Amino acid sequence: MIRRPLFLAAFALAAPPALANDSTAELAAGGITFLKDPDIAMRSEDLFISAKQVRVVYEFANQASADKTALVAFPMPDIEGAVDFTVGVPDGPDDNPFAFAILADGKPVATALDEHASFKGSDRTAQLRKLGVPLRPYLQATQDALDKLDPETQKQMVDEGMVYADETSSSANGPLERHLIALWTYRSAFTWTQTFPAGKSLHLEQAYKPGVGSSAGTMVGSPGWRTNPDRPGYGAKYCIDKDFENSVVAAARKKKADYPPFNEQRIDYVLTTGANWAGPIGDFHLTVDKGEPNYLLSLCADGIAKTGPTRFELRKKNFTPTRDLNILILTPYP
Repeated sequence: MIRRPLFLAAFALAAPPALANDSTAELAAGGITFLKDPDIAMRSEDLFISAKQVRVVYEFANQASADKTALVAFPMPDIEGAVDFTVGVPDGPDDNPFAFAILADGKPVATALDEHASFKGSDRTAQLRKLGVPLRPYLQATQDALDKLDPETQKQMVDEGMVYADETSSSANGPLERHLIALWTYRSAFTWTQTFPAGKSLHLEQAYKPGVGSSAGTMVGSPGWRTNPDRPGYGAKYCIDKDFENSVVAAARKKKADYPPFNEQRIDYVLTTGANWAGPIGDFHLTVDKGEPNYLLSLCADGIAKTGPTRFELRKKNFTPTRDLNILILTPYP
């Protein structure tokens, strides 16, 4: 999942659940909401997305008569805790897990990481910090901290559904071991103060490692796919067409397999907050790299064209995004 920067204006846990475009906002308690800015225009955006890295280059123009300084935030993907955790979480350092880096007119910018934990629509950040539990649900340190909580607190969290009590054995005949698994959602954003000079352009360059949703196998083209009740929603989300389905089915037939011989990678990018600047995006350029020539790619991006063995590109003038990017990549079994 992938996002972009934004000015900060009222932290409420209604922040979009994927990566987002720059937009104005301000810090408060909770999450991030996006506001329009009437003076700053996004002249261009060059966006590159792959499962390994996201790179974005923006050109902004301050159309006001005076410099404008604002708190800017770049929200990162939501990470949901799960019993069978399959998200490819980046392995950056603790203070920068997404290996996020930003340049303003070629100069490095110091950022702060704002982190929150949400469960059933409420902010649980203070609760977890008071208990000494890390906010990131996927860390081993989080499980260790949960396992050390007193029995009454553990029971309350299990009963509420905020954690799951998992009993497994490390060996076939070994004793059962009980561990608590975090099920809350981790939300984060990198923030910094940015000055937009009056009557001048400002270039922002960002790069980071995305968290990639994944699954062993795929429902696309599997037995019962055409009658699967989830097919319409899944197909619409990724704009899966008949050619894509036929390619999956053909690969299964070639291997004489009952099920499609693919795993899934899923990347989400919140594009619609790019409409929060003064006017449309002047020049928009999207590049999606699927990774390998034999990988299959499906996404909703009208006019995107293949420009290389693994690359697909889209260019638009005066672009106002009306939907976010949802990217599905099928990778063949080894």
